[in-house]
Amino acid sequence: MSAGALLIHSKLPREMFRSAPLSIDTDFTAEDPLALDYLGQQVGNWLFRGFTTRTTRAQYYAVVLYGLHLADVAIARYRYPADDSTRNQLFERWERFWALATVESRGGAMERGDPDAMRGVRGARREWKSGDQPLRLDFPLISRQLELGGLGAYLSSLRDYRLVGEKTLRPTPLAQEILDAFWAEPGKRAKHRQEEFAFQALDRYEKEIPRAANGLTLRGIGEASRLSSIVNRREQQNRLWKILFQDSTDGSTLPLARQLIAANKHGVVDAEQLLEGMLAGKWGELNSDCIEKIKVALAFGRLARFLLDRFDRVYECVHQRGLADLNDVLQAAFPDAVFAQLRPLCDSLLEAADSRKFNQLDAHGSQFMALVQKLQGAGRHACLEHLLSFHRSVQKTRRGSGAWLQDEQGKLVLNGMSYNGHKSISKFPSFKLDVVLRLLDDLGRLG
Repeated sequence: MSAGALLIHSKLPREMFRSAPLSIDTDFTAEDPLALDYLGQQVGNWLFRGFTTRTTRAQYYAVVLYGLHLADVAIARYRYPADDSTRNQLFERWERFWALATVESRGGAMERGDPDAMRGVRGARREWKSGDQPLRLDFPLISRQLELGGLGAYLSSLRDYRLVGEKTLRPTPLAQEILDAFWAEPGKRAKHRQEEFAFQALDRYEKEIPRAANGLTLRGIGEASRLSSIVNRREQQNRLWKILFQDSTDGSTLPLARQLIAANKHGVVDAEQLLEGMLAGKWGELNSDCIEKIKVALAFGRLARFLLDRFDRVYECVHQRGLADLNDVLQAAFPDAVFAQLRPLCDSLLEAADSRKFNQLDAHGSQFMALVQKLQGAGRHACLEHLLSFHRSVQKTRRGSGAWLQDEQGKLVLNGMSYNGHKSISKFPSFKLDVVLRLLDDLGRLG
């Protein structure tokens, strides 16, 4: 059989498996039935290599770097073991101290979505109390703090930008200017006292942090270092702009960032519209490498949205009926007018030169490309079979257990699954464009 031959199954896959959350924090999500969210994140990596979906705030880069710097100095000052386990523990103390200082600076009035809301904001708010009494440091900021807090979110990006050494938790000399200006621009007299205040939190024998010390207040510490503090600090904004964008070596981060800046002046922030405008040259010329990356992103995004919507219509059909006849499922998934859209979407992705990169991914990529090739020329019944078979393979890869749907004598039935994705409209992937826009706003580049 030739490599391009289509495999047509005689019947639908008999079961589909529910995904279970992985044991570690990853970019896989439980409600990602076709791994399209994961694959979209990989496409985002091709556009912006140094960022992740969690690196949304510019000041967080400085906060994490400064915490690692303090941990390193504290190891020498307090004669702690010079290993990464100790650095992790010390960083967690710094992060809790900084979170409390941030909440203090806002008088406790902060919720998720607030410009100063840090990772673990609910834990910090629960621990914070108004008044003058010291605050505890040994409290749960966030579950699995090292993975879900600031260090887990920003470490891979910091290493990619060579601000933290590979296989270490120590800032590199490239980070020194950012560290020197963490509290204020070099030469400001308060800097040493602020650092001494912070060092109290890294003394492992201390269980509380005072509201005031050495003429400084915890509120003032928060005001000087919270996430919004960088907005009024042009020099520090310029340092981070230079490292994260201007000196980026991936060939697309800087030119695409400039496109986003230009598009923002015209009020364009929607991911699909941004990519369409870039490809049309609305905001200036781009090199061929950027154009190819945009082509594959646009083609993948449109096909991914279509496929997820088709899967959701299958699930919805079975959910509403309890026991769904195959003909009803086929009509819900691929009515004639909708089915006619599938082949052009597949053609566009397969024609994009950079689509070959999917085959180089560690997970799901080659299987996804095989799916697209099968869908390209198949009929409605076969397309449904291929889609559900791909879903089953995705769930097996994730070590899932328990079926979403089961085939019972030629009909599909739900089996205890609580998937909610079918209740909302399938969206075009963000490809980290929203992340980059937020960073650019923090760095004062959006006007």
